[in-house]
Amino acid sequence: MRISTNLFHMQSFASIEKHQNSVLAIQEKLTTGQRVNRPSDDPIATSQINALNTTMNTLDQFAKNGDYAKSMLSYEETQMDSAVEATQRVRELTIQMMNETYTPEQRQAAGAEIGELIDHVTSLMNSTNSEGELLFAGSNVSADAAFVEDTVNPTTATGLSFYAYIGSANAGADYDERANFGARFVQIGFDSDDKLNPDDNGDPSRVRVTDQGGKVFNVPGATSLPAGVDTNLVNVMVQLKDYLDQGLQPPAEIGDDLQTGIKEMSKVLAEVGSRQNRIENQYDAGQEFRIALDERRSKLQDQDVVEGISEFTMKQNALQMAQQVFSQVQGMTLFDYLR
Repeated sequence: MRISTNLFHMQSFASIEKHQNSVLAIQEKLTTGQRVNRPSDDPIATSQINALNTTMNTLDQFAKNGDYAKSMLSYEETQMDSAVEATQRVRELTIQMMNETYTPEQRQAAGAEIGELIDHVTSLMNSTNSEGELLFAGSNVSADAAFVEDTVNPTTATGLSFYAYIGSANAGADYDERANFGARFVQIGFDSDDKLNPDDNGDPSRVRVTDQGGKVFNVPGATSLPAGVDTNLVNVMVQLKDYLDQGLQPPAEIGDDLQTGIKEMSKVLAEVGSRQNRIENQYDAGQEFRIALDERRSKLQDQDVVEGISEFTMKQNALQMAQQVFSQVQGMTLFDYLR
């Protein structure tokens, strides 16, 4: 076999280049702190790292969804607290005006305050979030309002209009059946079946962030309202104002219905608090899972510093030896070996 001087030099150059690439590769790992910087470094580990990153990114999105849901529920809680406070004031006035010592003029003056409270409560029932979406219109968050003027039933004796939920037939042209179907949900965790539960029971992966106003502000068994009218809280207030505007003493049934409305809103507030707790619990579980995934990814991806320095020293020594050998033989030819 014939070996030329040029081939001998080419093999020496190739050896030096190989060792240089090895040194550069370990330098990159030590600089980035990662054992796997590109797929070619470890194809199997790269595939596993990508899968872990996808799962961790999903968990991060769930955490963001949870923050959004908490802000929505916190705002809903604030609006409902205000509605409860306003209703309590209406009930206080009701109890006062039931006293026979008040004159018709005094009752009419109280009726004016009730009118302001009706406007306030109605605005709360039609609350929207920062994106202009209704809080109390079920799944129809884009409607103009959750509660509109009742166009089916007649007005009161003093010409006051009742109100109807848009999921009620009393809403007339504003009726929308979507207001009665479920609500808006936010995904806050993994779910095996990926199906929505309209009642939001027993499904920790999703949380409801809007509610059906027809249920939230309902006064079940209301006895102070005329037949056919929606049994909602604001209609009880309208009926109260009708009595006061006429200077009449309001019946005890109105006070009872207002108290029932307060109890119903308190139940919803407790449920909202429960949903907020679920978000916190799901977030904690997600963070624990993420920590475990991060540890797994670290084992696959991160470079052991001590091991890396040891490998760097070894490869650097090999490069120096290859360079020394080449420097010794680069001026020689094959004829020198024949002497």
